[in-house]
Amino acid sequence: MQKRCGLAMASLLLLGMSGTSQALDWSGYWRAGPGLTGHSTNRACYALNGGVSGMKYRLGNECDIFGEFMLSQDYKKDGLEYKVNLMTSHYTGNTDTDGKGLGIEQLWAEVKGIDLLPEATFWIGKERGRRGDVHIVDTFFTEMKGVGAGVKGISALGGKLGVAYYKNDDTPDKPGHRINVELLSLPANEGGALNVFTTATKGQFSGGTTGAGVAIRHDQENLLGTGLTNNLWVQYAQGSAGLNSNFGDLTAGSNAKGWRVVESFNGQIGRVGGQAMVLFAKETNKFGQDVTSFSVGGRVSYGISRNFKFITELGHSQYKPEGGATARLDKLTIAPTLSVDNTFWSRPELRFYVTMARWNKAAGNVTGNPALANETSGTSAGAQVEWWF
Repeated sequence: MQKRCGLAMASLLLLGMSGTSQALDWSGYWRAGPGLTGHSTNRACYALNGGVSGMKYRLGNECDIFGEFMLSQDYKKDGLEYKVNLMTSHYTGNTDTDGKGLGIEQLWAEVKGIDLLPEATFWIGKERGRRGDVHIVDTFFTEMKGVGAGVKGISALGGKLGVAYYKNDDTPDKPGHRINVELLSLPANEGGALNVFTTATKGQFSGGTTGAGVAIRHDQENLLGTGLTNNLWVQYAQGSAGLNSNFGDLTAGSNAKGWRVVESFNGQIGRVGGQAMVLFAKETNKFGQDVTSFSVGGRVSYGISRNFKFITELGHSQYKPEGGATARLDKLTIAPTLSVDNTFWSRPELRFYVTMARWNKAAGNVTGNPALANETSGTSAGAQVEWWF
């Protein structure tokens, strides 16, 4: 894997030396740091073992080392704008000692200025169509990722239209097809815009099923004159389509369905910044079994000096399977933090944290650590750097 990543980066650099090219852009994100937990065991992080995705509050609750780094090269030739993009990634679930976990997360090319649709961008390759996230739970609620081809940026109804096709052939005898259509930045109200995402899927094998989904996201700037930003998702999916506009279970029939509503706001007022989220969801699997999920939480930062801020994050998450008990998890983190300035979104951050968690018996072992199998509470401490550029 290391050799493949090296060859890919070398190829991109060689391409940048040919033709009329612009500067090579480099961007990325990474996090790392040590941590500890009692009970004479490895550090623990806390997350429910079921329910819908998007309910793990991440501050002081990431036991991994993770990074993703993007190289992008622009070219201009005969009035066309070309771009090739390579994102390498690294992940390990604990302290990295062997350098494994390297991969190619994205690799695609695009061109803009084609005479038939000069405003549109055509693309082909492995691409991660992420359309909005809630940072404190590290979740992109719309993520049209995969190997595919498409066009985006077509002016329509006052917004921008995009269409893409993706193929899933990870399992040779169970291929899947997916079509995504998006309409972005539709004017809705003063300071507000609508984004609409539709999904159609099909498992192209014996026992494979079809699916469909729709998601609407409303973005609001300067919420009620406060300067805050608000994002509201309403999502529905059925069959083999996922709530996040991706593939779901390609063997799931029309009995499988789900909906999710997510409300999130963030902003900065003076020395105080933060982000909060409320989530409701209900999913029914292909066997007709229901699971309802609920989560509420937030992170607040307070700037004490130019380069020092105090951060607190509190979250409650729960899910209830049909006929079963409700699993609950509460988590609190306090983190004195060094940063380039004292606003909420400023990075890099060097954090020193203490995390306290409580859960009930119905939640099971929320740490995945056998040494904590019989516990219903835990405390962890550590340090972490988070950096994006």
